[in-house]
Amino acid sequence: MRSLLLALLALAPPALAQPAETLLRNGRIHTQDATESTTTAVAIRDGRFVATGAAAEALAGPATTVIDLGGRTAIPGLIDSHVHQHQWGMNLPAVQLLDTRSIADVLARIGERARATPPGDWVIASSLWHESILAEGRLPTRWELDSVAPNNPVFIPRGGHVVAVNSQALARAGVTRDTPQPAGGVIVKREDGEPTGVLLIAGATALVRRVLPPPPPIPEQTRLVTEAMRELNALGVTTVVEPGITDEIAGIYRELRDQGRMTVRTWLLWRAATGEQIRRGIAAQSGWPQHPMLRTGGIKWLLDGGVEGGRMNDPYRIVPGEQTNPDYRGILLLPAGGEPELLEGLRAIHRAGLQIQTHAVGDYTIDLITRLYGQVDRELGPVRPLRWTVMHIFLPTPPALAEMARLGIMATAQNHPVLLGHNQRRWWGDERAAYSIPIRRILDAGVHVGGGTDAPVVPGDPFQSMWWMTTRGTLAGYRLGPEHAITPREALRLYTINNAVLLGAEAELGSIEPGKRADLVVLSQDLLGVEPERIRETRALLTMVGGQVVHRRGL
Repeated sequence: MRSLLLALLALAPPALAQPAETLLRNGRIHTQDATESTTTAVAIRDGRFVATGAAAEALAGPATTVIDLGGRTAIPGLIDSHVHQHQWGMNLPAVQLLDTRSIADVLARIGERARATPPGDWVIASSLWHESILAEGRLPTRWELDSVAPNNPVFIPRGGHVVAVNSQALARAGVTRDTPQPAGGVIVKREDGEPTGVLLIAGATALVRRVLPPPPPIPEQTRLVTEAMRELNALGVTTVVEPGITDEIAGIYRELRDQGRMTVRTWLLWRAATGEQIRRGIAAQSGWPQHPMLRTGGIKWLLDGGVEGGRMNDPYRIVPGEQTNPDYRGILLLPAGGEPELLEGLRAIHRAGLQIQTHAVGDYTIDLITRLYGQVDRELGPVRPLRWTVMHIFLPTPPALAEMARLGIMATAQNHPVLLGHNQRRWWGDERAAYSIPIRRILDAGVHVGGGTDAPVVPGDPFQSMWWMTTRGTLAGYRLGPEHAITPREALRLYTINNAVLLGAEAELGSIEPGKRADLVVLSQDLLGVEPERIRETRALLTMVGGQVVHRRGL
């Protein structure tokens, strides 16, 4: 058989007949090609896959690096369609709270950092944690934080839309009992009017964010981003969408690209909250030198809040001490010019031929952005080729899903409920919480879905995300809406070829096929061959980007 293959290769084009630089053999390789085939070997040369199966074996030459998989499973490099990679890096020096389990644990961590911090300097925690993991199931109050950090302002972000601070931080921000509720945000107050230190949604959190110390110098930021990339590589992630960057952050990525220090392919979406910011984001991407490791992706628009601020058709529940307005329906983040300004911005994005990804959590918001996308589709032509997308898509209505499928509007789904399910139940009630991010229904409606994590809002482990997709489990131990679970094969598709399609990169990424870029992950177990409950135990033993090993452990 081998001699026959060699004879055939002798008649093949010269490029194919050349020996491979790297050969992975004796494995179970899920290619994620159109037929979702499985093969035993793959050959790599010049950063691309050149052959699979027996044809790959025939390309082994004297100088070929051979990696014997020993029966292990390999898959395409994982693509996360929503990772705040820069923020992941900035979180690394902060106080880590993900493994705390009580208010006392949180206070101990904050107190330890405060004792090592000069009086008056800020104590800042990582955003990667959630009060659902605490026995008390709530955020610490300003007074509790004061007890361990009386001489330092304390800032504890939780995800991207909620913060808890102490009295010194409130004082620096000028927030008192007399401060009115800001547009697009909520200052949580006691019955006597005193702020508790909890701030919800951008309009309120910005009051403190604007008095925080500046970010570290650019060289330190670049170092931290490379650390974040290494952590992503160790999780099997080879490509991400960085959603909502500024020109300064774009400059950091360009520097990393020019220095050859990028190990995660990164698509950039410029953040916009006004029509003018959309125009600036479009201009920033004009003439951008696209590179295999760094590309522009379009514009991100934040249209509502998170679990505590997604704009709803029906009111939220009363949450004593946190949400006491019986008619509260969340926050809608339209620009000063309202829908007309946003619509004109969408038209500009369409004319520029760019993608728009809109953050939309509540059912009201999803209905609204679907309607506006549809209006642009009617006026200027199909949005389908531009791959316009709804981010997060927590509570889509059936009419919105039908319209998305008709227009070719895509969606990105993340594993927020693994941590945020606690507040979904408290703020929305069990019915809405169980329905949240109904991937089964979204796929069945014919909507194209890409998978991701939204790290560091929630952990960036793609295998934990796929575990949630297939079990609807949470870190609190219960399941929310198991009827909306999908199969392991579908979950893997969301993280590979589906995300490549969402990026317009399906000709290069998302599957193990000759001609595509050699991004690949070797796994500790076959995630398609174990029970869904065990998927989160999966680890990346080897990660390759463009045929180069960027992570290796245990292989």
